[in-house]
Amino acid sequence: MKTKNIILSCTLLGTLALQSCDSYLDIEPKGQALLNTTEDYLGLLEDVSPNYDISDSWYICNEASWRQLEELKSYTYPMKSVGYFWDESFDRANYTISSDLYNECYNRITKYNALIDGINEAKGSEEDKLLGMAQAKLMRAYNYFFLVNTFAKPYDPATVYETNGIIVREHMFSSIEDKGVQQSVGYTYDFIQKDIEDAIAGLPHNATNVYRPDRTLGLAFKAKVQLFRRQYDDCIQTCEEALQEAKEAGHKLWDMNTEYKQYAPALKQMGYPEYAIDEPQYAGLNDQIESIWKQRVTHAYNDPEQLIYLFCTNQGDPYPMYVTKSVLDLFGNTVAEKNIDLRYRYCIRYKAQHATAPEGDQDFATLSIKWNPCGMRLSEVYLMLAECYARKGDAQSIQKAMDYLEQLRACRLVKGKYEHLTANDKNTALRLVREERKRELFLTCNGFFDMRRFMTEFNETESKTIEGKTYTLKPDSHLLTFPFPLKAIQTSDLTQNSK
Repeated sequence: MKTKNIILSCTLLGTLALQSCDSYLDIEPKGQALLNTTEDYLGLLEDVSPNYDISDSWYICNEASWRQLEELKSYTYPMKSVGYFWDESFDRANYTISSDLYNECYNRITKYNALIDGINEAKGSEEDKLLGMAQAKLMRAYNYFFLVNTFAKPYDPATVYETNGIIVREHMFSSIEDKGVQQSVGYTYDFIQKDIEDAIAGLPHNATNVYRPDRTLGLAFKAKVQLFRRQYDDCIQTCEEALQEAKEAGHKLWDMNTEYKQYAPALKQMGYPEYAIDEPQYAGLNDQIESIWKQRVTHAYNDPEQLIYLFCTNQGDPYPMYVTKSVLDLFGNTVAEKNIDLRYRYCIRYKAQHATAPEGDQDFATLSIKWNPCGMRLSEVYLMLAECYARKGDAQSIQKAMDYLEQLRACRLVKGKYEHLTANDKNTALRLVREERKRELFLTCNGFFDMRRFMTEFNETESKTIEGKTYTLKPDSHLLTFPFPLKAIQTSDLTQNSK
């Protein structure tokens, strides 16, 4: 397809918004022939606000609540309440007129398709063309991964090619009447893996910025897809390649002890405890002490641990989201000398800011730490290695799993003030890995995605108690799949995947 035709298709698409199956897609500004040089095309790789709105899924995976329990109970925000109470009776499909996640992912995919179809004919160096093609394919795969893990049923190897998935487009629209084809979950995953394989060789060791993919991300994301497809030996090999590439590219885990060593001695010297404690003699000081950790400790969006940085709804997420007691309990006694987990100390308020929040829940309370809700951190590679080795079940592999967890935890808990994890069997090892994933990756995209894959694989039923009433979620629940928005259904041949 000629460059001019790509521009024409994009412009027509914007003009006829909501008239095609993957509506909402446009390239701004409209009507201008922007795509003449490789530099023009490379500009399509980056969003001003790279949003992936998965916030409603935090309620389903029991990681988030709300500052007003009564508002959850009264369905002031219905999708939050449906997720929080695991309410299968609510008609989400008819309620979901539009979806920011659906819109934005397909918007980006259209831009990547424009680049892939046109950059080879643009004016510019071959090096830029190779780079643009690789990064566009990698990010196209990344967006399809979000879509298939949100709007299609969880991956099940036994039925994956018979299960309805999402619309997959490999090229730009050929005409304004062109409609996308809804493919199976298996087809979608095959397409994702092919895009990743095509991309990796052309990805740079160091990207222009943290919003664009480099080779470490390419390998880490490849491993993640292999993990979700239960290709565990392949995942181990790819993760090892990712760690080697990360070392050469300058990616490394954030050692949270650095900031702890900086501020804890000063607090002690001033006569304060190094952590806020709920005792009368420190009345009035706890908030002041807490502010040391919540405001002075910083973690930048472009820290070497971030492989790619992507928002949820905005760059401040997940603040001020409330975190459920079930997640907080995984951190144990965070102010005990034996278990000082800095993820809790730096991010979670010690007391709920609103007495009206669900009992035991506390709020994520820092804007200084860039949490990266929808991107990838290097820590995921360590967690994937730990999981894959834990699944092997032999003593040597279980020890490797614990070793990878230890490498991560040594950067998250105060050195010398935590208990090391040990396991003697496969089930224990896998449980410890899953708990560490929830501690490390809460309020990211991973909680919901993990819930889907683990419940499907192990046929698990989840349960929780709210104000004395028990709620359950079964592995075949339609709540594990978000419905397509009505606007997409009305303008395409999509078959709805959920209720």
